[in-house]
Amino acid sequence: MIRPGSAALRFLRVPLLLLCLIAPAMGEAGAAETVPADCRVDQLKKAEVTVRAEFRHRGNDYSMLISTMDVSVPAGWSHASELLLDARSPDYRTALACLVERAPVEPSPYHVPEWRFKPVTVKADDQWVKLHYEATQWVQSVSAFDVGPWMLKVTKEDWRIELRPPPGLQKARWKQVHVNLGGPGALTADPPAAFGEGGTKLSWRLARPEQHPTVTFRPPAVQHWHFITTSLDETWRAWETWGYYGASRAFWYVAMGALLLVAGRRLRRSLTGKPTPDQSKALKFLRWWALLLVFLGLLVYLGDDLYGLLHRLGGWDSYYYSPTVAVFSLAFLGLALCLLGGLPMRLRVSACVLVLGLTGWYWLSEVYDLTLLPTADRQMSPPGWTVVMASAALMAVCLLGVIAAGQRVLLIGEARLPPWVMACAAVAAALTTVLWSHLAFERYWERISWLADPRRPEYALSWATELDFWWLAFPETVTDPLLTLVSVFAPLAVLGVLRACRVEQHEKGAYTPHAAERFLLVVLFAVTFAPLTLYYGLSADALSLLLTLCAAWGVLAMGLSTSVLEKPFADEAPLGDVISRTDRADVLRLARRFRELQERLHHVNAANSAEGPAERESIEAEIDRLDQLLPGGIRPADLPFACGPMSTWWGNARRGAVNACLVGLPVTGALYWTATVRDDTWVVTTQDMAGFLWIAVEILSWQVAWVVGGFFLGALWRDLPGRHGPMKAIFVTLAFAIPAAVDLLITQALGGYVPLTIGQIAAFGSVMTCTGLVMDLQTFQGERRYWPTNASLVSYVYRMRFASVAFFLAQLLALATLWNTLAEMGPTSPGR
Repeated sequence: MIRPGSAALRFLRVPLLLLCLIAPAMGEAGAAETVPADCRVDQLKKAEVTVRAEFRHRGNDYSMLISTMDVSVPAGWSHASELLLDARSPDYRTALACLVERAPVEPSPYHVPEWRFKPVTVKADDQWVKLHYEATQWVQSVSAFDVGPWMLKVTKEDWRIELRPPPGLQKARWKQVHVNLGGPGALTADPPAAFGEGGTKLSWRLARPEQHPTVTFRPPAVQHWHFITTSLDETWRAWETWGYYGASRAFWYVAMGALLLVAGRRLRRSLTGKPTPDQSKALKFLRWWALLLVFLGLLVYLGDDLYGLLHRLGGWDSYYYSPTVAVFSLAFLGLALCLLGGLPMRLRVSACVLVLGLTGWYWLSEVYDLTLLPTADRQMSPPGWTVVMASAALMAVCLLGVIAAGQRVLLIGEARLPPWVMACAAVAAALTTVLWSHLAFERYWERISWLADPRRPEYALSWATELDFWWLAFPETVTDPLLTLVSVFAPLAVLGVLRACRVEQHEKGAYTPHAAERFLLVVLFAVTFAPLTLYYGLSADALSLLLTLCAAWGVLAMGLSTSVLEKPFADEAPLGDVISRTDRADVLRLARRFRELQERLHHVNAANSAEGPAERESIEAEIDRLDQLLPGGIRPADLPFACGPMSTWWGNARRGAVNACLVGLPVTGALYWTATVRDDTWVVTTQDMAGFLWIAVEILSWQVAWVVGGFFLGALWRDLPGRHGPMKAIFVTLAFAIPAAVDLLITQALGGYVPLTIGQIAAFGSVMTCTGLVMDLQTFQGERRYWPTNASLVSYVYRMRFASVAFFLAQLLALATLWNTLAEMGPTSPGR
């Protein structure tokens, strides 16, 4: 299944592919032509064919159709030996086209090339040449398409799958024809099936396929609605507005912006007195960042629907100039981010001039039908480097804005990257994006032209036409990952605001975040970790955001009632208030003295000497005296763990973020491999014109997640439940796992796509647990010199009872089990 945002679905979504395949040899490079005269169909009468069509609904948002075709042709066929040549050989392609090329079908307004994740295999012996051919497609966006020898048609009433034999095999022996509907029962079958099982598995044995087996059925509601909400057909056009690429996706940006605005307003009201210039600037940035997220989400995901509304009101073509509109949207995104990023005047002027020049160039190309850039009216003649340069320049402005805006809101009040570094990074990333797109087109062209003979005169024309449409769709395709990248950096604005507006800078007794700061931290956690949810193709992000907010608040409320530093002490003041006024070195010395007494008591009990009872009483008396200095249930050894490695909560937060970022690097690599490289996913990624941007989004999103998780753990270290770092990390993991598990259960109940929830929870738990462990060790880093190895220090730090050790080992075993689950699970389809 291709998840929303994946390469294939983005190709389908580009409305400019409406004019694809106008050349005679377009499609899959001649797939719609009749059988060539030199195929010697008379020699294929003895050929034997077995075909299978299998649907996979459950576990996928979009139903997957897999076609399998086995053909055995006589060794005496004139082209049999050509099937043994390389797949790029023109003779091989000509011979293969005789066997698998489809018959003409009614013209489709959209180009939906099938996916072949396994190469066509050919084996030969003395009597037969055997060919095995598999093709895959997902039911999304368009209502009629071909997969192998099958054609699927989606209507309001039902889905219909029909066998369309290749012209070269019309007179062959079709030994077996199988259709597996994947769960739903067949409504009709024509001709009647000879064999079957449960109404969902049907089989025929046909001497000749004059009667094309046709089956109609009703698909599961979840998959059908996912198709409806992404369909580009007029039948379901109204529902597309509410689907993933419409209001459902825009809602996330609106909700994220609204939460940031509310949290920023609450933080502003909590400040005492007039805000400082840095505080005013930070709050202003947060407000503009939130408003920009809302506006960009509405523009990108609902702008095309507004364009369609204007079409219906004005009576003009809603998609004729949509690529140019996408260029203007991309240009606005880049300029807005550049202005928000506070670039030097010279760079801002340069970006504005460049964007105005490019948009003017596109506009002139549309108005005057120039062929230097791809337009809706004229094909580029010839395809040149002008479009590459224009695309790279526009991408450079957008990426420069992303870098500038991201580091400005994060590093408020501190030195930032030099302008030339940001410019060089943006240009390098833009060139890499365009280069990736160029290479992706070559792979895409190989996929759709796999049966085309390069020696035909229309081959070059087809290539040029496809290249024109490819670059025509580029601006709209890259807008989605660019906006997603902006949303990934949204949590950094919260970190920048806390850097400038935290009360701890002015109140020395603020040993933990204040109420408004805690609310901002909970919002930070929610906008970072709330899962993007779709049920029946429509957004359920409101539910996931609410669950994440409640889970984070619940963990925090539990910690406030059980935390060591929240225990009442002198004058009913919290223990943390007293500890915050105590020299950190004194706290560590007290804990060390307590541990030494415990160690001495252990040796006295083990020695069993004559002086033992007296010495034991002396040690126990001193231990009791130290215990009485603190509230009941708290021992001196607990204080360093409760305070964390740094003297302030902000220091703990920064230390947690850095630790989690470093610890999470190998975990990010594992998740990236699982989501982007493993199985057939890499095939889709390498044919995605925005594949490089999606790879960057995948990596940066997880690294930002580790940073935010570590920051949340460190900032609330003194308020979280648990007395040691790994235990505190478990509760943070619980706040992450609850909404993810609820989404998993609902999705499984509905039969939709089940993401790698277990693996992601394992990954998050592993990173947070290791971060908590490292922070505990850093708390006692001053005592490292007393121990020969780090293992000795760990043994000293975690000198606990047997039950606690057993729990810690069980926790590690559970994480190992979850990681094993992650290793065994892979995406059910080559999508993100």
